[in-house]
Amino acid sequence: MWNIRAAGQKGVTLVELLVVLVIVSIVLGLTAPSMGRSYENWMLRTAGRRTVAFFRMASDVARRDGTDVAGFYADHRITLLRNGSVYRELEIPASIAVRPGKPLGAIFLPTGQIIASEPFVLENERGRQMVVEVGPLPGQVTSKETMR
Repeated sequence: MWNIRAAGQKGVTLVELLVVLVIVSIVLGLTAPSMGRSYENWMLRTAGRRTVAFFRMASDVARRDGTDVAGFYADHRITLLRNGSVYRELEIPASIAVRPGKPLGAIFLPTGQIIASEPFVLENERGRQMVVEVGPLPGQVTSKETMR
């Protein structure tokens, strides 16, 4: 009776377009939260790996220069001190909490050994942790990922 489309006319109706938009929004609603978790976990792993590299660099500097280097965490950054002044700083994203805080930290000795009061623990808002530990061997710094 009523022909919605004229002969030879091609296109998409408003109903078809709405159905597609509903399907796309459902799929995005299901996948977006997991993408957020992946991003937070990626940020945590990146911060942990950068901290390990930062500590290894501090150990190398202490051995090369024959001086102690101290490291501590405060105000979303890990700070290295050499000869009483700030040598380098590593920014940590605000979404990641780090312990121990200042005054606890680590001392990098000219012999290559690292003395730390406790492991550095980086934790994101979802409770996933990256533990950065120093070992008994000169320059030995490792990390492992855990859940709280």
